Amino acid sequence: MSKKTKTTALVLMLIILTSKITGFFRDIVLAQTFGAGEITDAYLTALNIPVVLFDGISAALGTTFIPIYFKIKSSKGQEEVNKFTSNILNIVILISLVFVLLGVIFAPYIVKIFAVGFKGDVFDLTVNYSKILIFSMVFIAINGLVSSYLVASGNVYISGAITIPFNIFVIIAIIFASVTESYVMVYGTLIAYIAQLLFQLPLLIKKGYKHRLTVNLRDENIRQILFLVIPVFIGSYINQINAVVNRTLASTLDSGSITALNYANKLNMFAVGVIAVAISTIMYPILSKLASEGNKKLFKINISKSINMIVIIMLPIMVVMTTFSKEIVKVLFEEGSFNSHDTYLTSTALFFYSIGILAYGLKELLAKSFYSLQDTKTPVRNATISVVINIVFSIILVNIMGIGGLALASSISATVTTMLLLISLRKKIGKIGFSYILKTFIKGAIASIVMYIIMRIAYNYIFIYGSRFALESRKFIAFNCFISVILGMSTYLIVVFALKVKEVKEIFDAILFKLKNYFI
Repeated sequence: MSKKTKTTALVLMLIILTSKITGFFRDIVLAQTFGAGEITDAYLTALNIPVVLFDGISAALGTTFIPIYFKIKSSKGQEEVNKFTSNILNIVILISLVFVLLGVIFAPYIVKIFAVGFKGDVFDLTVNYSKILIFSMVFIAINGLVSSYLVASGNVYISGAITIPFNIFVIIAIIFASVTESYVMVYGTLIAYIAQLLFQLPLLIKKGYKHRLTVNLRDENIRQILFLVIPVFIGSYINQINAVVNRTLASTLDSGSITALNYANKLNMFAVGVIAVAISTIMYPILSKLASEGNKKLFKINISKSINMIVIIMLPIMVVMTTFSKEIVKVLFEEGSFNSHDTYLTSTALFFYSIGILAYGLKELLAKSFYSLQDTKTPVRNATISVVINIVFSIILVNIMGIGGLALASSISATVTTMLLLISLRKKIGKIGFSYILKTFIKGAIASIVMYIIMRIAYNYIFIYGSRFALESRKFIAFNCFISVILGMSTYLIVVFALKVKEVKEIFDAILFKLKNYFI
């Protein structure tokens, strides 16, 4: 990874961080307004339906679009790229409209699949919400392709920024719904998807894109993208099965379990989204270029470096999330309609989700590595194994551990899948520096253990001192966690520096390079 690549990744991480913060604020507003009950269960289930039904298509097209973009541009020029983009956009819009029609007609049956435990009022509410939010599939499809076009055109930051307007509009809708009725929130969410498209349009126009109302199914590039997209599409839907299984089983538990599972998963995926997605987004076109050039040596070096960077950043985050799972949920959500029982459910799920946080991060990068090699089948095979493992462990553990069992099953599934992807990648391209990666992991693990001890000592000491003055408010807990994490992270950095982990020095060099360019 070059210094420029690292600084670009850091900027993208900051953008994604901003996006995630607005997303968390959205969840906090929702939790404190409606709590973890029937309205939030119905809303989140209805919101998830179009994502499951169509996000797989959007993600698959976005993944396979970029290499086709560069191939057409290098051989035929930008004008042909624009014609191809218009063609694929029109085809996807038509397909999404068919999905919308079917979704509206069969909404009650779809809800029964997504939330088998819903009955009575909560079932009717979910069906009504779903008939509104199903229209978002059209904009999910358009936004995904437009975003990929902009990324391929050089605007890599759009992938992180696109959710910011969405979150802002949903927050406004929830606030209005709190003083009117819940349907305002649902319609507001649909408008938020439209806002995402409007946010991207000026950037699209600036790139010189002009849309054409043409559909050509005989285009050879359409056939090629279909050949590549089908395995990715299947893989995306296979991954969605995990979410459906968890939500279905959660619907059989206490009221609010689906909402608690959703909040816990979002908290867990916060770091994954900021770190792993940023790195994989930056590295994907680089790896694709190296693969097309046949530069295996540099390809493997970049993979190894990226894996180590994710490992060294994600390990301390995993320690923080597992150590302070209850405190994090309490500080962020426990107010208004979100009570202590909701905190217990959410923090339990968060703890067990966080165990697999490193695996979630690495899985994102490894999948992109295979796609850059134009191998879309291997990730699908591993994703299929992942689903089987998740279903088996979910059914077993939900009866033993409740909501925690569902989260733990997901973590086990993600860990096994990541290991399989690593093994498959080594078989495909040869040695990728496993010994180097293992050494980095061991050093990070040692630093994480020391970090945990320091954090726990600091938290207990501050808590004991504060309890003398009856300081047990959410603000005090937040202050305690903040100081403990700062001390823990500082300790972690000292230890990894002492153990001579190269990636840490490289990250700091990239930060200094960016600051130097900014101020000088």
